[in-house]
Amino acid sequence: MKRFILIILVVSVLIVTVFAEESVVIKRENTHFRQGPGSYYPLIGMLQKGVQVAVVETQSGWLKVQWAGQTGWISENAVIASDEPTGSILTGSISGNGSMMISRASASGAVKGFAQKFVNFHDGDPAFIEQYDVELFTPAEFQRFRQETFRGRDPEKIRKRYKRIKSENTDHSISLQDEKIGLAAASRIAASGLVANQSQLKYINLVGNIVLENTDMYDYPFKFYILKDSHPSAYAIPNGMIFVTSGLLELLQDEAELAVILAHEISHVVQKHGAEEIAKRKTMIVADEGFNELDQEIVTEDATADELDLIALNCYETATKRRQIEYEIEADQLGMIYAYRSGYDPSALWRVLTRIEANTSPDFWNPESNWSYDAVFDRAERVNTFIKKNLNKNPEWNVTNPSRFRSVFK
Repeated sequence: MKRFILIILVVSVLIVTVFAEESVVIKRENTHFRQGPGSYYPLIGMLQKGVQVAVVETQSGWLKVQWAGQTGWISENAVIASDEPTGSILTGSISGNGSMMISRASASGAVKGFAQKFVNFHDGDPAFIEQYDVELFTPAEFQRFRQETFRGRDPEKIRKRYKRIKSENTDHSISLQDEKIGLAAASRIAASGLVANQSQLKYINLVGNIVLENTDMYDYPFKFYILKDSHPSAYAIPNGMIFVTSGLLELLQDEAELAVILAHEISHVVQKHGAEEIAKRKTMIVADEGFNELDQEIVTEDATADELDLIALNCYETATKRRQIEYEIEADQLGMIYAYRSGYDPSALWRVLTRIEANTSPDFWNPESNWSYDAVFDRAERVNTFIKKNLNKNPEWNVTNPSRFRSVFK
């Protein structure tokens, strides 16, 4: 018996040693260092590029790591392998205060500080900015919701029905500058009025995070909001803030339809469609003397702040204008893949699009919306063809959850 215990102890020591000797280096700026393996877990801080950490555990795309006496979780997408001794810090980016980790409070303060300055000169919602880092549900609530959604089905088997995700964009990081610009732009969208129903808000965020787990940006905290607008529409901000109008929600009939809408908007962020449009518009702005005059009217501390302010204005304008049709088709396909990997019925998107096509009343639609009648024309048939060709394995595993949806949106 003693010999058996000794063997177990030796094996345990060896396992711990193997984990302790494995180290990786942070390759992203401001990598989220969290309390658990999920974007919905509280943030400890942001590790800077070049920091080396010791890996002690892996779980579904997440690494449990140790650094400077602290233990937390980071995305495997944020690191590269290293042969350096565990715990050392390589040459890399250092935050403004000289630290290799930015605290949650410092990061939040920097983002909200810029957005508040933006609101002082542009129409925005200052109350929305204050809600920036408020958690909408706890990790325990999400785990319960997840169990109810899968109903005993194996999430890994469902996810593996479509293993390969063809995402043309391979940069799935969001910088602090992106955060600042995004929150400023989002505050202007929110100024038109948000639905304050906490049950509905929590529900769409729980559904959104079920989908988010199966995307290329599973490690980034997206937020989902409901706009008071009778016109069916949805907006995606490049920092991961998604707005769905009350008018669009009224068209939906089940949870799968909500999931594919959110997955579609998430896909725009993953593919950086908004960022591409902003880059194009920024080029035009530089050549426009009118915007140079606007730039001079904005009283900020330095030129960098002025530039960010203009980009934030562009971010707002880009998010609220109709996108190129090729972006919509790409987001349709990637969004269906994400929903399918999450266990939702991908044909829900076809149902939504055909429902929109059936309503041709021009007064009902916002002509600038990506979900207006003429914006979805011909997309339904493309969606149906894509599903039949690519998303046809084990359809009995797909769920729609109409009763849970109706219990929230009565």
